Amino acid sequence: MTHFSSFRYFHFSLLILAFSFSGITQELPEWQRLDILSVNTEEPRASFHYYNSEKEALGGDYKKSGNYKSLNGTWKFNFAEVPENRPQDFHKTDYNISDWDDIQVPGDWQLQGYDFPLYVSAGFTFDIDPPFVDNTYNPVGSYKRTFILPSDWRKKDVFIHFGAVNSAFYVWINGEKVGYKEGTKTPAEFNITDYLQEGENSISVEVYRWSSASYLEDQDFWRLSGIERDVYLFTTPENRIQDFFVTPTLDKVYDKGILEGYVVIDAEKRKSKLQLDIKLWDGNELISEIKKEVKNAEDDTLRFEASELNIKHWTAETPNLYHISLSIKEKGETVMATSTKIGFRTSEIKGGQLLVNGKPILLKGVNRHEHDQHTGHVISKESMREDIKLFKQYNINAVRNSHYPADPYWYELCDEYGIYMVDEANLESHGFGYDEDKTPANKPEFEPMHHDRINRMMQTNKNHPSVIIWSMGNEAGDGPAFIKNYKWLKKNDPSRPVQYERAERGENFKEPHTDIIPWMYASLDFIKNSYLDKYPERPFIWCEYAHGMGNSTGNLVDLWNFVYEHPQVQGGFIWDWVDQGLLKEDENGNEYWAYGGDFGPDHYRNDGNFVINGLVNPDRTPHPALYEVKDIYQDIDVSLKESQGIKFTFVVKNRFFFTNLENYEMSYELFEDGQLIKSGNENFNLGPQQETTNQYELDLENEDSEYFINFYFKTKEAKNMVPEGHAVARKQIVLQERKEVALDVDSGELKTKKEKSQFVISNDSLEVKFDNETGVLSAYTFKGKTLIKKGPQPDFWRAPTDNDFGNNFPKRSNAWKSDTQNPKLLKFKVDQTEDGVEVKTSYQLDSVSSTMNIDYNIYADGTIKVNNQFEFDGDTGKLTSLPKFGNSMILPLDFKNVKWYGRGPHENYWDRKVSAFLGVYESDVDDLYVPYIRPQENAYRTDNRWIKLIDASGSGIEFIGIPEVSFSALRNPTSEFDPGVKKAQRHTTDIIPRDQIHLNIDYKQMGVGGDNSWGAETYEKYQLKPQDYSYSYYIKPVVK
Repeated sequence: MTHFSSFRYFHFSLLILAFSFSGITQELPEWQRLDILSVNTEEPRASFHYYNSEKEALGGDYKKSGNYKSLNGTWKFNFAEVPENRPQDFHKTDYNISDWDDIQVPGDWQLQGYDFPLYVSAGFTFDIDPPFVDNTYNPVGSYKRTFILPSDWRKKDVFIHFGAVNSAFYVWINGEKVGYKEGTKTPAEFNITDYLQEGENSISVEVYRWSSASYLEDQDFWRLSGIERDVYLFTTPENRIQDFFVTPTLDKVYDKGILEGYVVIDAEKRKSKLQLDIKLWDGNELISEIKKEVKNAEDDTLRFEASELNIKHWTAETPNLYHISLSIKEKGETVMATSTKIGFRTSEIKGGQLLVNGKPILLKGVNRHEHDQHTGHVISKESMREDIKLFKQYNINAVRNSHYPADPYWYELCDEYGIYMVDEANLESHGFGYDEDKTPANKPEFEPMHHDRINRMMQTNKNHPSVIIWSMGNEAGDGPAFIKNYKWLKKNDPSRPVQYERAERGENFKEPHTDIIPWMYASLDFIKNSYLDKYPERPFIWCEYAHGMGNSTGNLVDLWNFVYEHPQVQGGFIWDWVDQGLLKEDENGNEYWAYGGDFGPDHYRNDGNFVINGLVNPDRTPHPALYEVKDIYQDIDVSLKESQGIKFTFVVKNRFFFTNLENYEMSYELFEDGQLIKSGNENFNLGPQQETTNQYELDLENEDSEYFINFYFKTKEAKNMVPEGHAVARKQIVLQERKEVALDVDSGELKTKKEKSQFVISNDSLEVKFDNETGVLSAYTFKGKTLIKKGPQPDFWRAPTDNDFGNNFPKRSNAWKSDTQNPKLLKFKVDQTEDGVEVKTSYQLDSVSSTMNIDYNIYADGTIKVNNQFEFDGDTGKLTSLPKFGNSMILPLDFKNVKWYGRGPHENYWDRKVSAFLGVYESDVDDLYVPYIRPQENAYRTDNRWIKLIDASGSGIEFIGIPEVSFSALRNPTSEFDPGVKKAQRHTTDIIPRDQIHLNIDYKQMGVGGDNSWGAETYEKYQLKPQDYSYSYYIKPVVK
């Protein structure tokens, strides 16, 4: 067929090589050959279904069409650890499988009781020796079941569809071999008409865990295997639509619609004239109709065009879809019909920018692996819809299918609800490295494999408007294979840009073959020095950035400030969307999410929790970082322009490219010291990329108070999975800063008494004890109730985050940990003063050659003022930044109710607090804990004016910053989240809550960072450099 001539042309130059190579390997089975990728499969085609009428096709319920039969469900299954032990004759119809197990299809067999999952970030689980894999352990799954052929299918062609099989498989029908296919993430279809019989039929499938195809499937995810997507039969008439490509675009001024495309007809068996009807629908309204006659069997590709169409455009903001129906008629009767939803839009590179419908959009995206905590690579429709819902509600407008084409339903959802997509070929050979003499991209014998994967991706998903960019693969080196495929894609689909991250980065492959510069994890300095001014004709879009491993995603605000300042930098895709943990139980029946190293023999390589990089947990509950993403990604901004007296002028900017703000209601709330004192709302009619000013009269009456204003933009109606009243954007602006607090205290009499092991300060209501040997406050009791059991104590340490481990911070900064654990008391002095009692303590910090002073002013009403002073005398060249500067203490568990005036309600850090508004919040201490899958630093809150911890009666303890402090409150000490200088195989089940509260009242903690998790440090502006520091706070009883 003419449609596939370019595919054959691509291979022509390789025929001699292929024949030569096959001469060497012709005795090997297909799954250990590079020159055979499939046997007896149909050519790849667009994703669509067959119907009996136009009405059925427009209805879209293919499962009720009569042309579809699902083979999902229970199959019989045999597992063999090595290929030679597989049941080699199981496909025969008389083979006895009565003692075989049952298995669910689709499903990964490792998650159904066979074999074991392996997680490897980059590299293979076997020695590199293509086309061979290590068969000393290479499991084979043998599947078998029967089905009844519908009686009305006897005179039709029947095909079997495998959505995805990992990694290579054979199929038999009724004992006869039908064919072979490798390559996991795109469909394989076989014509099985000649193999069928009336009534009951048997199907047998043999799946290999590893094959020659595995050399190009070295992605950063769980290595699983099995039949991973739908298996079904479908039937077609003899004369049918084989394929079609619809390109709905816009005219030169991005106004009217243009509909172009072609339809490939298989009409070799036609007995009379055929007619092709093409109709464009807006709901039930027919917009355009084209009729084409199939003149002869050779006329298999029919092209069509319609222009000047009055249509609504498709964008992620305005996902307007139309139906296109295609019907074949013979003698006026419909022989078959199909349909698909399309969107009119353009995607192009102009002036060094990516334009959609002529506008330089920003991609506020994430990378998404297909992952389910129970079923691995098998994803339900409900899970996909949940992802889309979260995308829309958290301002994510783009997704990169990392690193392979997704389930067909995913594309339908992105089309319908509006998500820009980078569709990526299932092609990664990271384990070879990038050297030109090693990478398969530079080896002719691998070229057909490269093209097969890129071609299948493009052919399957070419009709989806959400796909605005093709990606040729990920981390697969560079070479002629990508240069040729770039040219092939540009010729066969000129309607979309093409990208490849490794393109043009080698010395010998500088010929342009990427339309976008998508360098992953490029730092801002690197972009300034290596991209800006050097690629004026191509935009920069991170294909991966802001690595979200563990407690991460810091400094996102800095990255996006840079984006807004540089028009050619158009956003990127956070790595990544979901933690790829697999649900598992410990020996006590407690569930946890497992990661690399939790399964399988120890001698297999595993890359630990590097698979846990998401913005959401495996069950899709958000991490605190997702709230930051939502605010940074929002498309409406407010800033304070000026103030004169009580008149405040604000600038509202609409950052949408296609949406008027009339769709949202703006409201504001004015707060005085955390208490709401005024509110209002109004509507805006503000066009895309426009800004306006608004003035409000805000009377800030008290010069000693703090005032801030919160703005919210909420939806007026539910749309695209976003409910009515949902805040799509919000902004907090401080109008008047808080003055330093000076408490009124009671300067009554206090008694002092030195005992053998402690020093006691007391009156009728108060008792404060200090340990004579350590100088640490050992008890703080007011009116018979213990408020503090121990502390404050010097604290410079935090439990290392994954980013900390990535840059070796736990080892480099171990001196701060040592001095947290072993401060040496230099001075402990107690003096009576006119106001009360003053306690002075001083500690020598040997590891950092510095001194820490903690002074206490204790008053008769129970108030204690704590003054911390760090005097740095060490060598700045030998010491890292301080992880933290603060105080730790232990409180009774009774004070579980935590209330604070500071940033919240969610966890926040110095470099991740844009989304954590100032306010008054309340939480149970158990709910402050953030159970990161690998335990680490968590639960922090910054910029706090005060913190109260109270019991059920309302009594407790309060901490008041002078002026501000940071805090965390947990039921476990830092040590229980800290595995040491190296990571350990630890999980949430290792954190057993203690019957006490471990409270930190700190000056600050360094930021969490987030550029990457293998070397990048926290930005310098968010570090505590070794120098002198001091801070103070009050402690006072709360009496109900």
